[in-house]
Amino acid sequence: TAASSVPSQYQLKPNVQHDEYKYLPAPPTKSPNTPFQHAVFNQQHTPSHSLRYLLQPPPHARPARTMRFSTSTLIAAALSLLSVATPALAADADAWKTRSIYFVLTDRFAKTSSSDTTACSSLGSYCGGTWKGMEQRLDYIKGLGFDAVWITPVVENTDGGYHGYWAKNLYNVNSNHGTAAELKSLISAAHDKGMYIMVDVVANHMGRGDITTFNPFNAASYYHDTCTISDYDNQTNVEYCRIASDLPDVKTTDSGVRATFQSWVKDLVATYQIDGLRIDTVKHVEKDFWPGFVAAAGVFATGEVYNGDPAYVGPYQAYVPSVVNFPMYYSMKDAYASKGSLQALVNQHNSVSANFDRPELLGTFVDNHDVQRFLNVNSDWTALKNALAYTLLARGIPILYGGTEQGFTGGSDPANREDLWRTGYATTGDLYTWIKKVMAAKVSAGGLGADDHEHLYVSSSGNGYAFSRAGGKLVVLTTNGGSGTSGTHCFDTGAASGTVYTSVLGSTTYTAGTNGNICVVVSNGQPEVLLSS
Repeated sequence: TAASSVPSQYQLKPNVQHDEYKYLPAPPTKSPNTPFQHAVFNQQHTPSHSLRYLLQPPPHARPARTMRFSTSTLIAAALSLLSVATPALAADADAWKTRSIYFVLTDRFAKTSSSDTTACSSLGSYCGGTWKGMEQRLDYIKGLGFDAVWITPVVENTDGGYHGYWAKNLYNVNSNHGTAAELKSLISAAHDKGMYIMVDVVANHMGRGDITTFNPFNAASYYHDTCTISDYDNQTNVEYCRIASDLPDVKTTDSGVRATFQSWVKDLVATYQIDGLRIDTVKHVEKDFWPGFVAAAGVFATGEVYNGDPAYVGPYQAYVPSVVNFPMYYSMKDAYASKGSLQALVNQHNSVSANFDRPELLGTFVDNHDVQRFLNVNSDWTALKNALAYTLLARGIPILYGGTEQGFTGGSDPANREDLWRTGYATTGDLYTWIKKVMAAKVSAGGLGADDHEHLYVSSSGNGYAFSRAGGKLVVLTTNGGSGTSGTHCFDTGAASGTVYTSVLGSTTYTAGTNGNICVVVSNGQPEVLLSS
C-alpha cells in the first residue's frame, strides 16, 4: 500500500529527542575480542519451514485471503532465504502465540544491588539497570503471570544510548548493562523458569558520532546519502532518509550490508540462545530486506511499524511474522482513555482482521517506551483496567510495559521510562494483583493463541463491549465510563443453556439462559472476566 494513501491522522512524526528511530552497522572486521561466535552457514540446508511460513499462511492459519504481494516479491523473498542457509525456527510463531510478554528497558528494570531503591533523577541518561539485576528479579515478572521478557538492544552503544538503539559496535555488548557472561546467565535463568527472552535489534541506523569508530559500517559507503525524513507520505523518503539528523541511515539495499546483518543476527541468536526478536523501525527499511534477516535469525520476530492504519501496516506481515499492533493501540486509547465509542474499537478490530494474514500473532499493548502512559492521559485506574482487560485477553500476543502494573504515569519520552526499583517491586498492590488474576484466566482458557476472538455485544450507547475467546470458554465485558459508573449489560454468549460462568476477579456466577444469555452487573465501572466451568 502506498504511503501516500495513509490518512494524515495516522502519519506519525518522530520525536527525535531520544531514540524513536535507531540505526545499525555492516561489513568490516569483527573486534578481536568479540563475544559472538562466527557460525558457518551450511549451504546444503533448505529452510523449508521458514520459507513456507514467510511465503504463505501455515495450513492451520485463518481462512485464506488474497495475498498482498506480487510473484516477483515472492521470488525475491525465496531467493533471499535460499541465499543463506538457516536453521529451522527454534522458537517459532506457534511457540510464541500463547506467550505473554513483559517489556523492560534494561537500564530501568533492576540494579545489581537490590538494596538501592533511590529513584533515578535523570531519565534521559543511564540510570544503572543491569542484566544481573534483571536475573535477580525474574520471579517478579513470572509471579505477575508473564512467561516472556522483551529486553532492549544488547549491543555497545554510542554515548548516551542508555536505551540501546544507538549502536556503535554490533559485536560487543553494552558494558553499562553487564558482560556477555551476565547476559548469557540472564537468558539461561529465564529458560530454567520456563520463560522466553526476546531481544530488540535495529537494522535501520547506527548511533550518533564518528562513523569511522563503528563496527561494522565504518565508512560513508555503508550509508545512504545524508537527508532527514521530510515527508512521511513518501515511502522512499521514509526508507532512505534519516529518522533523526544525527543517526546515519544504513544502506540496507546493499548486498554486502545484508550479508553482514544476516551473519550477525544468526551469531547473536546462537551465542546467547535468544528465543525471539523485536525489530525496531521496520517501516524505515525496504520490505524485501526483512525475510532474509528473519530467516537468518531462525526465531520468531515481531516488528515495529509505527503507524495506526491497518492498510499500511498489514502488508508488512508478508515480510516479518508479526508486528506490534499500533492500529489497535490507537483505537484502544480512544475508546478507553478518551471514552470514545467502543463500536469504533470493534470496527478497527475488523479492519485488522481484513488487512493481516495472521492477526493472532500481533503484539497488543496499552503502554510502551515511545508513547505517553495510559495513566498520563487518563488517571483513572478503572479506565486502565478496562483497557488492560482488552489488551491482555483479546486476540494477539499481549505485551505489558514494565511499570504499568505499578501505576506509572509518565508522559512523553523520557518521562515514560521510569525506573522500577523505586517501587520496591511490590507484589501486593491493586494493579499487580489484578493483572495476576487476569493472566491466570488466560492460562486457564488455554493460552489464547488462536484467531478465535468473537464480538458478542456493543451497547446501544457505545460504552459497553463484550467478547469471547476459546469457543466461549472465556467472556470479557469492558466499559469506558470509568469509576463511579454502574449498569447491567445483557448479551448472548452462544453457550449452551445452563452453562455457568464464574468471575475470575470476584466470586459472582452467572448461569446462561436461552442462546447463552447472561446479564452482567457492572459496579464502579470495573471490567468483568468470566470463565465457564
